[in-house]
Amino acid sequence: MTSHDRSTGSSQLVLRAAVLLVFALLFGGGGSGHPVAELAIEAVALTILASLVLRPLPSRSPGAALPLVLLMLVAVLIVVQLVPLNPGCWRALPGRSLAAVIADRVGLSDRAYPISLDPAATRRSLAALLPAAAMLTLVIHMDLRQRTLLACIAIGCALASLMLAVVQLVAAGAWGTIYPEGHVGYATGLFANRNHQAAFLLVATALTGALPRSRSMGAFLPLSLAVALGAGVIATTSRAGLVLLPIALLPVLLRQWLVRWWWMVPLSGVAVIAAVSLARHNTVIARVVERLHSGNLERFRFWGDSWTAITRSWPVGSGFGTFETIFRSVEPLDHVGLHYVNHAHNEYLELMLEGGLPAMLLLLLAVVWALRRCIAISRLGRDARRLAWASAAGLLVLLLHSLVDYPTRILAIQLLAAMLAGFLTKPAPSLPMMGQSIPRFRAGFLPLIDKAGFR
Repeated sequence: MTSHDRSTGSSQLVLRAAVLLVFALLFGGGGSGHPVAELAIEAVALTILASLVLRPLPSRSPGAALPLVLLMLVAVLIVVQLVPLNPGCWRALPGRSLAAVIADRVGLSDRAYPISLDPAATRRSLAALLPAAAMLTLVIHMDLRQRTLLACIAIGCALASLMLAVVQLVAAGAWGTIYPEGHVGYATGLFANRNHQAAFLLVATALTGALPRSRSMGAFLPLSLAVALGAGVIATTSRAGLVLLPIALLPVLLRQWLVRWWWMVPLSGVAVIAAVSLARHNTVIARVVERLHSGNLERFRFWGDSWTAITRSWPVGSGFGTFETIFRSVEPLDHVGLHYVNHAHNEYLELMLEGGLPAMLLLLLAVVWALRRCIAISRLGRDARRLAWASAAGLLVLLLHSLVDYPTRILAIQLLAAMLAGFLTKPAPSLPMMGQSIPRFRAGFLPLIDKAGFR
């Protein structure tokens, strides 16, 4: 492979990643209730993966492919759940007694069945890995400048979602609502659920800490963007978003503190006083505080019923994507209410139910890998270190948010998580740009960044 070929492939990475991210945000914020939109996103991801196979890729740093390997192991686990088993072996698995009785009643007791109790849903879960795989493959082959540009694009998308949320909030849901079946009247932006909008804005807030410094604007731009995005998180009235906001703000605050610590002390004091004063007379803040006080007892019931289902199918699991089917079979009648339970509102309980012990071991491996990468961040250069710390903060936000919700079950946020995981790896070595091989997108966009004074 020539240097010209590698440079040409490298110059297309950001464009493809941006197309995938924007497409997922525009059409993937509604979750599993919009299967056609999810199928379109998966088709775009598959097209990108096919193009990467046909076109030469630039070299990547050693060890950068480990998160992609972990994702492939998840895919292997899902495929194993779809392999038909001998009837005797299948009946011996925990949690199959009810399915076995049904098979006997309909005269299909001699058929071979897979581990998954809902093979169609498990196949959909396998297809849902395509966007994350495409994003990870793109990011691990990017150099630092390309990753920073992609982070800027993600922040720009978050600002667009924030502006749409302002319209939704002002119009009380009459204008700008994309998903009428969702949280209408709330600041949901490009999503159906206010908690998912909050998760997206939290990740973008953390990424502002990785923005390149501007000679003309100094620290003002990252701080102002972080404040705006943080206000958007509060406007969602998401309790988890409000609790996790300080973690998302850490990258930009610590960066400015270390650089200009002497003026950050009084500024922090003024900001706290102003925030308290505004909160006393702000209806949005009042709604958030009221929701924090009221709690959500329904989720405790979800978790208890989910744990009942886990104990029946552990350690094999019921199959990825089977939560809805299994939950209905164990939910007591006195717990049935007006709300339809499509997820456990706890990613870890849902993963234990669907993937069993193998899925939890893969999750543990992923956490160990992320911790090792966080330790290795100190050996990176200054700009790469900022991006890695911001990505680590974003991943921590998603991991903690997953304790009370299901953000990574949404394809758009799943893509963001894959992007952040890729940012934790060491950037690929930079290649000299080949004048005529740079596409119009990059040749026109990057000079604008240079003219703005970023360095």
